[in-house]
Amino acid sequence: MGAEKPLWRGIADRLEERIARRELSPGDKLPTEADLAREHMVNRHTVRRALVELQAKGVVETSQGRGSFVRRQTLVMRIRRRTRFKDNMRHAGADYRHVVNHTEVGPADAAIAEGLGLRIGAPVVTVERTAYVGGEAIGIGRHHFSHARLPSFIEMYRTRGSITETLRDCGVPDYVRARTTVISRLPTAAEAAHFNMPRHIPLLITRSVNHDMLGEPVEYGESRFAADRIELRMDFDDDSRSPKGD
Repeated sequence: MGAEKPLWRGIADRLEERIARRELSPGDKLPTEADLAREHMVNRHTVRRALVELQAKGVVETSQGRGSFVRRQTLVMRIRRRTRFKDNMRHAGADYRHVVNHTEVGPADAAIAEGLGLRIGAPVVTVERTAYVGGEAIGIGRHHFSHARLPSFIEMYRTRGSITETLRDCGVPDYVRARTTVISRLPTAAEAAHFNMPRHIPLLITRSVNHDMLGEPVEYGESRFAADRIELRMDFDDDSRSPKGD
């Protein structure tokens, strides 16, 4: 006769089953230790042992003072010579889509002007998009282009729906990453709500410049990612050969 399963193991198994059945979804807060102890008629030490087990398996994450949450899937974002978000998501096998928040022409601020080699205030095209994986927002990207160089970008992008294809049709057949800067900060209340994330989880922010094959700046971009959903990987052994996605 086999040994009886420890109480904490049974609690951990039942919570994992609820997560597998999507009764608890990624990002959802688990019941408190006190509530779980009452539900299973055990002490809080037993519940805590079950949660430690689920943390070790990468199923949940616990924040001091906030409780335990179902852990979200982490996707690898490879920063390469040719960095294309769609290719990264395809490589990860993710159910990916993006939604255009808005397109506009406006004046370049200091960061955009420096990235594109323009004067401050010069007109730039901006495309802002939200990326969704599995129906959940994971990133917001703002892509900027010189309006003087690409005056028909917005109209062509509305037809193509792809930055890479639009640039190709505008006479930029290929482009490569010249630099990427990564910083982090805590989200605003609006950003936390948009990403459905607690405000103690930071955002990863990438600021990048892409050049055409003549070395001229063609795009300046800034993207915000929920840090618990994206892993940035700098890939210096770049075997990419041609642009595919955007």
